[in-house]
Amino acid sequence: MRILFLSNFYPPASRGGYEQWCQEVLDGLRSRGHDVVVLASDFGKMNLHNPDPVWVQRDLHLEMELASLKNAFQFFTHRKKRETQNLDRVRETILNFKPDAALIWGMWNLHRSIPALVEELMPNRLAYYMGDYWPTLPNQFENYWNAPPRNPITGLPKLALKPFALRTLAREKRPQVKLERVLFPSQFMQDEFKQKGITPAYSKIVYGAIDIKPYLTEHTNSNTNLSLLCIGRLSHEKGVHTAIQAVAHLVNDHGIKNLRLTIVGDGEPDYESYLRTLVANENIASFADFQPAQPKEALPSLYQKADIFLFTSIWAEPFGRVIVEAMASGVAVIGTRVGGAAEILIENENSLSFAPDDAIGLAEQIKRLIESPELRMKLARAGRESVVDKFDIQRMTNEIENYLESMTRS
Repeated sequence: MRILFLSNFYPPASRGGYEQWCQEVLDGLRSRGHDVVVLASDFGKMNLHNPDPVWVQRDLHLEMELASLKNAFQFFTHRKKRETQNLDRVRETILNFKPDAALIWGMWNLHRSIPALVEELMPNRLAYYMGDYWPTLPNQFENYWNAPPRNPITGLPKLALKPFALRTLAREKRPQVKLERVLFPSQFMQDEFKQKGITPAYSKIVYGAIDIKPYLTEHTNSNTNLSLLCIGRLSHEKGVHTAIQAVAHLVNDHGIKNLRLTIVGDGEPDYESYLRTLVANENIASFADFQPAQPKEALPSLYQKADIFLFTSIWAEPFGRVIVEAMASGVAVIGTRVGGAAEILIENENSLSFAPDDAIGLAEQIKRLIESPELRMKLARAGRESVVDKFDIQRMTNEIENYLESMTRS
């Protein structure tokens, strides 16, 4: 098949595991002989160290630049031009590439008119892999104009232009998308869309996955301290503060000293500053370590040095890629069963759980695994087995390949 992928972000210029799925599935389909092209935004294009292969085309413009002071002016000067350029690029790609099928991945912060155009040009040959909530969200400029300025001085142009911008947006009709064929990474996501009134005519659960091979080597942790690990974006909804509070409870209230928490990730500067202050205020600086976000290739070695992985998310995530990575690495997992994570974490079988934002509950579960190495090993073995059975990227690629083939045949 000739398959066109469309995505807002694409590795290495990406923001999380959702885009990694896109790359891994695309690579898997190419390895099976399919001719695949991805059309993505130019986000991060100037910072790439190596040129992209010919099948990666970073030519689309985001609806709004991320963290840019120019957005207030570009709304009036470049917004429609950028949208027109995007639509022209999509038309050109479909005309020249002549895809048999198209798969739309992430569309957050891209113009809604893009998927609407693909639906028009490729009826019955378009599917969506829906790993976030973009169809239910307002466009980025609505959020931008309604949010207060972060800086009272640099925000003055925004305040002056806001009434004109909101009137402009109110007059515009937002393009509608049909979303007839949708693949969901979890049952939770399908249910969420149904609750929001979106019920595709043809839908299927295709669980998210990882390439498990790099994670299957045995543990290399030779330290006497128990190693706790958190990996992910540093923002409040990820709940990393819960891990710090739980470690502080174990150290200060239970006198448990033979542990160390490693936090890996970047994110919101204010939240990261709060986490570091929390560590200092709890007097656990010698028990906690911060590391910047790591490339995908470096993650297996981090997991292999850990004894327990902490999944602390507060919000209902569509899936939970880091959980699967940890389990594949043979690490015991303690996590919040929120969103799609509840379909991965099975209490007392392949993991332990705690309520979101419940630091005491998390501390108690960590203490259980400190006191019972046998339970820790049992959970680690069961976790790895469940990942091998259900969450390997080959299975995910098979299901997407079969779906696209059946779609083109019909």
